[in-house]
Amino acid sequence: MWNHDAIIAWLGRKGRTFSEPLAFLNGFGDALLAEGCHIDRIRCGFGTIHPQMEIWSYLWKAGEGASVTGAEHGTRATEAYIGSPAEIVFKTGRSLRLNLQEIDRSEHHSVIGELIDAGFTDYIVMSMTFAVGSQNMLTFASKDPAGFGPDAEAKFARIIDFFTPIVEMHAVRRLATGLLDTYLGPRTGARVLNGLIKRGDGEVIRAALGFSDLRDFTLLTETLSTEELLESLNCYFETVEAAVLANGGEILRFIGDAMLIVFAPDGNESAEQVCQQALAAARQALSDMDHKNIQRDLQNQPQLRFGVGLHYGEVVYGNVGGQNRLDFTVMGVAVNRTARLESLTKQTGRDLLMSDVFAAMVPDADEFIGKFAVKGVADELPVHALIACPRS
Repeated sequence: MWNHDAIIAWLGRKGRTFSEPLAFLNGFGDALLAEGCHIDRIRCGFGTIHPQMEIWSYLWKAGEGASVTGAEHGTRATEAYIGSPAEIVFKTGRSLRLNLQEIDRSEHHSVIGELIDAGFTDYIVMSMTFAVGSQNMLTFASKDPAGFGPDAEAKFARIIDFFTPIVEMHAVRRLATGLLDTYLGPRTGARVLNGLIKRGDGEVIRAALGFSDLRDFTLLTETLSTEELLESLNCYFETVEAAVLANGGEILRFIGDAMLIVFAPDGNESAEQVCQQALAAARQALSDMDHKNIQRDLQNQPQLRFGVGLHYGEVVYGNVGGQNRLDFTVMGVAVNRTARLESLTKQTGRDLLMSDVFAAMVPDADEFIGKFAVKGVADELPVHALIACPRS
């Protein structure tokens, strides 16, 4: 008979000290095994606020360790969930235990048949109630012929009282991380989560900057329905975002139909490397949009065009704003010049323009097209265009 009091002691002494949920779940599974519990699988799931995911699901398997996956929005409306043990426990708030060696699989949800086929013999589903009132799932499964023992439900019910607050702590942190990643970006979000939250917090960095702006946005707003306008905007944003992320950058701000993008040196990256990443992202985004426009034309959807300005320079990277409402962003002359370069794409008929500083970092990719007077800059800007990029 395994000792659940020892597991409770482990949760209070060691379990609460883990900073990462995967490490915590690995430790919890190992602690159960060490106490003689015939545990082979643990699944812990909790709801979240995320643009793609409705639920984060953590899975631990004996001998393999822990992993995490996400269930997309709408999961609870699918056959995989409806009628499942998880739904039953979620609706009733009561635990459920099944002896998988004795039940008729035809009378249960398909997930039970999958567990039987995988060799599991004992299955317990329990509800974790967080302090905010939300109900979340915790399941235990064993492959041992004797299962968990006759008093396992009571033992796990006692353990869950101490397990739940620790999971809720990780869930809150995951929720906060997800929100910051969504609205600020991973790099900036991590800085805020690590304590850069006071007005004036920040640093001076040198980075490659990009500014992207959608063409003919006013015309789109006047001619498209709300649904069509949002679809077009999201298509444009997704296209640029995919290229930026694939090349190591981050969208720092959405400004209407425009984007401010930063490629900051990380570790041993040089100025040349981040500029090459920024250029690769811009070229990829423009090329991907060309391909999407072919499909959009076939579907009678409006063509989407955008301009990109690229610059490299020194910026202040930090918090500005009021006493209680802040924005974590980049500021400085370099930001203004990047935006001005983008504005020149309309005048020059080039989709992608670079400053002379940026062009020097990406040799053989550009051609000098002249100096231009722009608003807010005393001297004319030397401007370079990507070779063989004449559209707009």
